[in-house]
Amino acid sequence: MLDKVTIGEIIKGAKKYLPHVDEKRVLKAYEIAKKAHKGQKRASGEPYINHPLNVAKILIDLKPDEDSIIAALLHDVIEDTEMKVDELSEIFGESIVPLLNGMEKLKNVYYRGRERQIENLRKMFIAMSNDIRVILIKLADRLHNMRTLEFLREEKQKIIAKETLTVYSPIAGRLGIFRIKNELDNLSFMYLHPEDYKRINEDMKKYAGKQMNVIKKCKNILAKSLKKAKIEAKLEGRVKHLYSISKKLKAKDKNYISELYDIFALRIIVKDEATCYQTLGMIHKNWMPLPRRFKDYIGHPKPNGYQSLHTTVIGIVPDLRNQPIEIQIRSEDMNVVAKFGIAAHWQYKEKSGYSIAVPEDKLKWIQSLVSVHEHLKNNTEFTEALSMDIFHDRIFVLTPKADVLDLPSDATPIDFAYSIHTDIGHRCKGAKVNNKIVPLDYKLKNGEVIEIITSNKSEPNRYWLSFAKTTHAQNRIKQWFNSQDKDNLIKIGKEMINKHLKRFEQKPLGPGLTILRKYSDKKMTVREREELLEKVGNGSVDVMAVINKIIPPEKVMKKTPQAKMVKEVLSEGVKLDKSAEVLITGEKGYFTQIATCCKPKPPDNIVGYVTRGRGITIHKKGCKALLGHTDDRLIGASWNIEKNAEYNAKLLIKRQSRIGMLRDIADIFAVQGLPIMDIQNYKDTSEMMIAANFDSLEKLDLVIQQLEAIPGIFKVKEVS
Repeated sequence: MLDKVTIGEIIKGAKKYLPHVDEKRVLKAYEIAKKAHKGQKRASGEPYINHPLNVAKILIDLKPDEDSIIAALLHDVIEDTEMKVDELSEIFGESIVPLLNGMEKLKNVYYRGRERQIENLRKMFIAMSNDIRVILIKLADRLHNMRTLEFLREEKQKIIAKETLTVYSPIAGRLGIFRIKNELDNLSFMYLHPEDYKRINEDMKKYAGKQMNVIKKCKNILAKSLKKAKIEAKLEGRVKHLYSISKKLKAKDKNYISELYDIFALRIIVKDEATCYQTLGMIHKNWMPLPRRFKDYIGHPKPNGYQSLHTTVIGIVPDLRNQPIEIQIRSEDMNVVAKFGIAAHWQYKEKSGYSIAVPEDKLKWIQSLVSVHEHLKNNTEFTEALSMDIFHDRIFVLTPKADVLDLPSDATPIDFAYSIHTDIGHRCKGAKVNNKIVPLDYKLKNGEVIEIITSNKSEPNRYWLSFAKTTHAQNRIKQWFNSQDKDNLIKIGKEMINKHLKRFEQKPLGPGLTILRKYSDKKMTVREREELLEKVGNGSVDVMAVINKIIPPEKVMKKTPQAKMVKEVLSEGVKLDKSAEVLITGEKGYFTQIATCCKPKPPDNIVGYVTRGRGITIHKKGCKALLGHTDDRLIGASWNIEKNAEYNAKLLIKRQSRIGMLRDIADIFAVQGLPIMDIQNYKDTSEMMIAANFDSLEKLDLVIQQLEAIPGIFKVKEVS
C-alpha cells in the first residue's frame, strides 16, 4: 500500500519543531512542484507529485530547516521543467540556491557496476555537498525510491539496490542516520538476495516470539532494579535488522539465528551521562558481565558521533541463567543522535523571516565530516583541512556517461582527457563543459560534465605542458614528443643520407640500414644505426662525414663538384689552416673564414662557399648573401668542437612563472654536471636568462630540449 501524503501533513510535522515555519512559503513550493509534474506518473501509476511529498515527509523525521523542506519539494522541478534555479531563487530567496544546485549536480551520479568507482562516488557526495542538507535530501529521495522499487523491472531493481547498498547506505551510516541506513539495507537485501531475505525473515518470525518473551521478562526485572536504585529510565527492546543478521551469520559462519545471542537487546535510556555509568554499575553489581563484551562509546564515541555503553550479562532471568542479554545504556540526547546522526545537531535561527539550520558546534560538525572522509578514503591520502569542503584540493567531474573522475584542483580538460585514456589525450582537439565549448586550459569545477572532442590523428601541443596539472598528463605529453621527435629526426637523417647516396650512385638505405654497419670500426646494432640517423637529422653529425666513411673516398671525389673545387683551391697555393674550427666534408685542414654578413657561430647550421684563391667562406644556412649563387659552389661544413672543449652559452628562456620552476631548471643542469654561471630574471616580463658552460654542442642541444619540456617553459634559444 503506497503512502498518500498531503502538504498539510508536511506543514503540520514541520510546526512541531519549527513553530514559526512560513506556511505560505512551503505551500508555494508545493504548488510549483505540482504544476511542474502535472500529468506525470510514477512507475506505480500514482501522480508524480506524491514522490516529492514523500521525500519531504521522510526528511521531516530528521527535523530539517524550512529551506530543506522546500528543496525536497522542488528537487525534481529543474529537471522536469524549463524553470531555472535563478527563477526559484527570486521566489524563495538566495538561501535555497545551494540546496537546489547541490541536488542538480548529484542527479547524474550513478554507480555503474565498476568497483573502482565506489570510492569516487562516495567522496563526490561529500565533496559536492558543502551543505550537508543536500545529502540528507538525497538520502530521503533514495529511501522513497527504494520503498517503491517493486514497480520496476527486475533488472532495474537489482541495479538500484546494488547502488543503494554500495553508496547510499554507507553514507547514511557514516553520518549516523541509522533510521534511514537500516531501512535502506533491508530493502536492498530483499531485492538483491530474495531467497536469503525470505529465509531469515521467516526464521526471525519463528524465533522472535520466544526471544521477545525473554526480553519482556528482562525488562520487568530491570525496571524493578532501576526503581529500587532510584534511577529514572525508559526501557526499549532492540532487534537487529535482517541485513545485519545476514552479515553476522556469514561473518561467524553460522547457519541459524538461534546460534547468535545479540539479535535482541535491551536499551536503557536515562537523563544524562552520569546516570549512564550509575546504571552500568548497578547492572554489573547484580549480574555477571561477559568478558570482552563491554564497550564504552561514551568515553570513546564512534566517528559518526554515536555514544552509548554496551555490555552483555547473563543471569537476569532466573530460569534462563545461561542466556546472554545485550544491554545498551545511553542518555536521551545520545538516543536522538543514534537515530538521526549528524542531523541531531541542528539548531535553528530566524533569517529573513524563515528558519535556517546551523550546526550546534561548528568544530564538531566539521570533525564529523572529516570522519566520513576518513572512513571512505580507502588508503588514499587527502588533506584533512578543517573546512566545510574537506576535499578543497580535489574536484570530482563526470563523463557524459556519468562516470566520476577524481582530479586535482584546477585540473583542465587536458588532464581529464588523459585520465580517460592516453589516446584520447593525444587526439584531443577541444572540449565541452556542460555542453558548452571551453578552451583547453579551462579550470574544471566540481560536478561538471566533460566531453572531449577528438581528431582522427594524434596532435599533442607542447603548450599543454604549461597548464596540465596531473603528472600523468604531463608525462604522456612529454613521452609523445620524445617519441615523435626521435622518429622524425631518424626519418630526416635517412632522407639526407639517401639523397647523397643517390648522387654517388649508391643503393639507398634499406629497412635494416645495413650500409651503416661500415660507419665505425665495430659492427653497429640497428639501434646504434638509428641513433646515428637521429644525429644526422638534428645536425649534430654532418651528413658528408657519414658519407665519407661508408663510401670509398675516390668515388666521393669523382662525383662531388665541391671536392673538385677544393682541389683547385689548394692547387692555387691556398694555405691549410690546421687549427680551423670548421670541418669541410668531414675533414680538417681547409682554409676557412667566417662570413661578415651573417656572422655564424656554434651551434648555427652552416654551409661553405668556395671562392677561388681565398679558401672557403662559412655562412649560416639560408643566408641571404647566398641567394642566386649556384649549388656547385656550396660545400658541406660543420663546427669542429673538441670533446673536452668548453662552450659558453647564454640561454633566453620564455616561460610562465610558477613556484618550483627554478628548481626544475637547476635540476637539469645538475644532472648533466654543468655549471650555471649566471641567472637573470627580468621583472614584469615572461623571460629569464641563464649563462652556463657546456662541454659539447650536443650537450647544449640536449639541455635546450629538456628545458623546453619543463611545464611552463614555452621557448629556449641561445643568444649572443
